[in-house]
Amino acid sequence: MKEWKIIRLGDVVKTNAKSYSSREGWDFVNYLDTGNITDNVVEKIQHIDINKEILPSRARRKVNYNSILFSSVRPNQRHFGIIKSMPDNFLVSTGFVVVDALTNFVDSDYLYFWLTQREVVELLHSIAEQSVSAYPSIKSSDIENLEIKLPPIEIQKRIASILRSISEKIQLNNHINDNLEQQAAAIFRSWFVNCVPFGGIAPDEWKNVTLEDITAMVSRGITPKYANDTDQIIINQKCIRNHMIDLSLARNHRPKVINDKWLHFGDLLINSTGDGTLGRAAPVWFQPHNLTVDSHVTIVRPATENLIFYIGLWGTQHEKEIESLHTGSTGQTELPRDRVKAMKLVLPDSKTLAHFNSVMAPMASAIVTNLEENQRLANLRDALLPKLMSGEIDVSSVKL
Repeated sequence: MKEWKIIRLGDVVKTNAKSYSSREGWDFVNYLDTGNITDNVVEKIQHIDINKEILPSRARRKVNYNSILFSSVRPNQRHFGIIKSMPDNFLVSTGFVVVDALTNFVDSDYLYFWLTQREVVELLHSIAEQSVSAYPSIKSSDIENLEIKLPPIEIQKRIASILRSISEKIQLNNHINDNLEQQAAAIFRSWFVNCVPFGGIAPDEWKNVTLEDITAMVSRGITPKYANDTDQIIINQKCIRNHMIDLSLARNHRPKVINDKWLHFGDLLINSTGDGTLGRAAPVWFQPHNLTVDSHVTIVRPATENLIFYIGLWGTQHEKEIESLHTGSTGQTELPRDRVKAMKLVLPDSKTLAHFNSVMAPMASAIVTNLEENQRLANLRDALLPKLMSGEIDVSSVKL
């Protein structure tokens, strides 16, 4: 511990080092906005043809391999990541603080894990809330002025290696789940859109119905009262992405009453407010415990058990159609419940549904198993992180 030193972060990093100029004459840009990365998971990179489209004014920051991206607005929303691969002509938003480690002094992965631990994020968010800008935000100098406790570089690498192995296992599980979800979606389209097993024609027994006809409930969630000393959990729109539910981004709350808006196995959740997120859907293919959603999310509850996988996959395959049902102007869009209820779909016969469910059940079970393992791994990582960063756990014998 004698070799650990407390250093001002700005002395061992550079921030916002490089910017793009139109004089460079790029024909296209691959652009990452702040809302399209969360906890190092990239949701979307926009490809912009500069000859045909206007480059967003915020698309200016250049990055390097191992650059750390940290959103300057509302740090507690965890829009951050570390660059391990990138497409050609890659730019990120000026809404990020781009942090590059001086690697003689600090390991980039170590720094990423240090910056994104809960205590540091909460500190930066408290600084952001004191800002005079329109939104709670930090400046690059706020990150530079942080004090970091640094062990020798070899110890940093050992600590980063431990944490990285956990994060990589989480990412592997996410890739497996993405593949399983794509397979499930392909089967759904083959059976119920293209009718391949039925000679390309929907059987006569199938019926045209509305979503209301085959659901027990279509309803928005509740208005939460957030609290930390409770085991009640509330899902928000950030938790719903890539057709999955990420409970690590949920919050605790203290409800007035517990009612039918507490989630059931088989519910379909649909984001219902705001541009960019409205329409995202994810099925609840696990047994929820003390779990509900806030008022920006719609719950769609199948009327019968045999409809669970069918409605869940129908929802994830119709996100664009759901999004098109919105009302309101840009930035103020809402998804009316009645429009969701009126959506039209085909209801297969019971025998077909039973066969479909027998195919989907093991795939859904595998997805849930991976999600549950990810939650345990994330809890382990979060518990280890402060102990490793403080030197409480000795890693001197860990092999890289």
